[in-house]
Amino acid sequence: MRAAAYPRPALVLAHLSDTHLRHPDDPLVRGVLDPRPLLLRALAAVEAHAPRALVFTGDLSDDGTPESYAELRHLVLPVAERLGATVIWGNGNHDSRAAFRSVLLGLPEPDGGPLNQVHDVDGLRVLWLDTTVPGTDHGEVAPESLEWLAARLAEPAARGTILGMHHAPLPVVQDMAASWELHGQAELAAVLAGSGVRAILAGHYHQSGFGTFAGIPVHAATSVCYTQDLASGRGMRGQDGAQGWHLVGVHAHTVTSTVAAIGHFPTIMRTRSPEESTAELATRGIVIADP
Repeated sequence: MRAAAYPRPALVLAHLSDTHLRHPDDPLVRGVLDPRPLLLRALAAVEAHAPRALVFTGDLSDDGTPESYAELRHLVLPVAERLGATVIWGNGNHDSRAAFRSVLLGLPEPDGGPLNQVHDVDGLRVLWLDTTVPGTDHGEVAPESLEWLAARLAEPAARGTILGMHHAPLPVVQDMAASWELHGQAELAAVLAGSGVRAILAGHYHQSGFGTFAGIPVHAATSVCYTQDLASGRGMRGQDGAQGWHLVGVHAHTVTSTVAAIGHFPTIMRTRSPEESTAELATRGIVIADP
């Protein structure tokens, strides 16, 4: 028998972004698309992987109404409770800080400041950095948030740190997206350089993207709601298709992301259960070690 090159991940996270739920009385995004069935399909797939945390990286609401956040809780929390998973709610440019803070975070009356957060997931520190500028599509990190981030990163974490933020610090691939990008990236990079952050999870652009920022891998998730059609070249066309979420594996020496499409598609190979897969690997002399 030989062991597979990598053991199973020490932790699995589900990374979902840009759900864009609306008030249940007016659920259609741009009068066309109801994102709730898409979210339910994504959550069903998420549940099959038993993640330790569900990380939502912004634009959870499309209209910023308290009712849209209540609907999101109604859909997500039963799944998280069955899994015993932490839910990390991150805000984006479409979100209302006041309603988000009250309904999702359960915090008292808003002070108007950034909604930065610290979470511990079995020794993995997940920091949420609020990059929103109320009333605008672009992002920026407030000076007080940079100070907060530097202070948190000065503290040790058993399994290291993953940073969540809405505005992905990556070059845009479609020209219009330049008006939505993150401002002040040099200042953020100065805080992150040499910090030991293992990965940045983000969203915002409604398309999967990967790169590095300050030497840190960036995993930008596609949207649960609608995506950008890359067949339009450097132009832009929002489409009802290719929606998905990311399955994140936290290993001892790497963090991986796998794009998971939402939907059920025709079968072209024989289906194998996890148990059947383990048994078949054993016949081939292969085992996958536990972390």
